[in-house]
Amino acid sequence: MPIKKFLFSISALVALVIFYSWASWASSPTNQKPVLLHFTNKVIETDGKRNASAGSGKIVGKVTTTGGLPLSDITISIQTITEGMIYGTSFAEVATTDKKGKFKIDGLTAGKYIVRAAPSSDETYLPNDKFSVTVKLKKNRSIKIKLSASSDATSAYVGSNTCLGCHPDQKAWRDTAHANSIRTPKSETVVAPFSGDTITTSDSKVKFKPFIENDEYKVTLYDLTDESISVTYSIVRTHGGVALAGKQRYLAKIGSSHYILPIQYNNRNVDESNPHAAWVSYNPGNWYNSDNTLITTTAEISSDKSKSFEQNCEGCHVTGLSITRNADGEYVSDSKELGISCESCHGPGEQHVSAGGGKAQDIVNPKYLATDRGNEVCGQCHIRVKNKTGESGADFETEYPCIINGEEITPFIPGKILANYIEETGSDGKPTAGYWNDNDTSLEENASDNNHSKKHHQQYQDLTKSVHYNNAGNKCYTCHEPHGTGLSGTPQLLRASDNNKLCINCHGNLAKTMKNDGELQNKHAKHLYSSSNVGGSLCTGCHMPKQAKSAVDNDISSHVFDIIKPYTSKAMADANTTAGTTNSPSTVVINSCYSCHSDEDTDYSVDRWDTWEKE
Repeated sequence: MPIKKFLFSISALVALVIFYSWASWASSPTNQKPVLLHFTNKVIETDGKRNASAGSGKIVGKVTTTGGLPLSDITISIQTITEGMIYGTSFAEVATTDKKGKFKIDGLTAGKYIVRAAPSSDETYLPNDKFSVTVKLKKNRSIKIKLSASSDATSAYVGSNTCLGCHPDQKAWRDTAHANSIRTPKSETVVAPFSGDTITTSDSKVKFKPFIENDEYKVTLYDLTDESISVTYSIVRTHGGVALAGKQRYLAKIGSSHYILPIQYNNRNVDESNPHAAWVSYNPGNWYNSDNTLITTTAEISSDKSKSFEQNCEGCHVTGLSITRNADGEYVSDSKELGISCESCHGPGEQHVSAGGGKAQDIVNPKYLATDRGNEVCGQCHIRVKNKTGESGADFETEYPCIINGEEITPFIPGKILANYIEETGSDGKPTAGYWNDNDTSLEENASDNNHSKKHHQQYQDLTKSVHYNNAGNKCYTCHEPHGTGLSGTPQLLRASDNNKLCINCHGNLAKTMKNDGELQNKHAKHLYSSSNVGGSLCTGCHMPKQAKSAVDNDISSHVFDIIKPYTSKAMADANTTAGTTNSPSTVVINSCYSCHSDEDTDYSVDRWDTWEKE
């Protein structure tokens, strides 16, 4: 054997022995590293110390403020990126920054890592991480991590006008759905026809008349058993109504609280031949008894004070949440500003303003937050939860993140640990979120790999199950622009999704599937690319099927980004048939194929999938 080949064989054998020896050592219970708990700064202490001889790769880095000042005594942890890993479950504490903010991690094996930098508390600065830090043997990998400042809980809210005074370049935010979720009713904000027609919703649960009187928008609710009995409310706020929301609700003020009337107008794809069909019922049980009579026939008396907008909804539709309960048991708002504005995502700004501004001063910059904390900024509202109960117990419940101690409410502040402000199980012991898994339990091997949302405002709960979150560290604002400068006609996307540019911005290795003809074009999806926005040629057509409901069935895309296979839909339909349940979009999850092939495939595309897999 030639001498070069012999030496190469020996080297390869030695490397193999070292690798398996290290793997055996690393998996030993006595040599486990400390593990960073998901959503916390706590570290689980385990026996054994890190063996610096395990590898020869090295990461050297520096941690600074967003303004470039070095930060000392910052804990550095790492997690190896592996297929199927869950972010945050196995971080190992490996270093601490020195006075110059520098740190060094040596003895690493080749691979990709997440490097997390976390202060000892969240009082001044917040954790950040860097994904896909590639380490090569006998090589130094240099990185820099910037930490966002924290916004102090004692700081007051100053309002968006103050923020825009120094940040006028963010004025496009004023036109976003966030800014316009709650508005005063007038011709340009009310999307429904308040025509004076008497309408009964298709489910026969609400009978009402929307009309305008002396430039005031009003709704009369009728007793379903006797139309001569009615009550009329003045509309003081609209809720929703922007084009992408696809729905609008209407609020009346009764006493000191606001209440959403039992009607909703779905303003997308209205059937001009039957415009009344766009009106649907919304929580009619809050206004009607089980015998179809009105609970109250006086506009000055609430049917149920615990159903107020302030108690159940306000936390995700205002900035600077502040509610109290008065002597009459009504929930009264003293929140700073209607709508989701600057401080909803950046934290209260009083101290930031008092300090004269500056990007590193007393304000949260989500760009420099760790994967968990950054996504929680959006997740505080794109989640279906209830409040956390404090040590003194809670005298009431909300459907948004906060801590309730008796009558006192402590709102969530961006950058803090969201888990400290929420419960994902209701007082009835059931999950607060709505998933298709209620039916999945009977599907056995045909159940979907990930539970998918059936209800809206659960995108965060979907995202945390995804590879995008766990293996790539993507944040909501990797794709969405919250300041209003995203693409018009989209949910503020940074790039177009109907030509795949948004996806190939990260998945550049798949760009050939849309740039080249012939075999390469269908290399990944086995669907020819078409500029006609055909689902099968789009990344989102397969990876983001619409399976949740906001206004109508299947108008919210999955944010798990996996493939929902036809077997799941078919098994769900079969289970429904056995149980005597009618199959419909509200009882069978839409899979990645059936969303396009529903007119052709009576078997929910099972045969089509089998053929596709064999190609």
